[in-house]
Amino acid sequence: MGRKEIKDARRAQLIEATIDSIARYGFARTTLADVARQAKVSQGIVSFHFRSKQELLLATLRHMVGAYEAYSDAAVRRAGPSPAARLDAMVAADFDPAVASRKHVTVWYAFWGETRWRKDFLDLCTRWAAAYQERTRAVVQEVIDASGRAELDAAAIARGLNAMIDGLWLNILLDPKACDRKEALRTCRAYLAQTFPTEFGRQRPVASAA
Repeated sequence: MGRKEIKDARRAQLIEATIDSIARYGFARTTLADVARQAKVSQGIVSFHFRSKQELLLATLRHMVGAYEAYSDAAVRRAGPSPAARLDAMVAADFDPAVASRKHVTVWYAFWGETRWRKDFLDLCTRWAAAYQERTRAVVQEVIDASGRAELDAAAIARGLNAMIDGLWLNILLDPKACDRKEALRTCRAYLAQTFPTEFGRQRPVASAA
């Protein structure tokens, strides 16, 4: 393993430790010392790779956004050419344990809560949300085109679906016994079945939330 690979692996280790620490202690109580303990390294190692807690947190947010996008993209590619199957795969990916574990949802909401005070967080989350909305709209438009229902508004349907996903993530965070990932996915599929009864009313799911 080369020097760059070693450096990248160490940074990834520290970022994962940061995710664990935020999920356990929250933003305010997470320190570089906490991250070092979680990663089982010295605090000097953390400071060598990240000059401040703020830099580490921004790197962690970037990592989470990148990992989310990569996971969702892979799910859509596996779904094949059918627009309905690809839209279903996007939604299913949002409730996969790799994306929507209670730990990860906790950390996502911690970051979103900080956007009011951190412009760098706000800018990154705003760009990500806009890109995901456009990506969802584009796939919804493909479903509309395939169904011949030109009267439907792809942007509005996509916005409603994404708002529903955000709300269901909050339900998972607040009361996972009342709304788990499987129930959340069923709720989104019910919304799609109401909107596209031919494509989703009898569609066999391409993926499921474990």
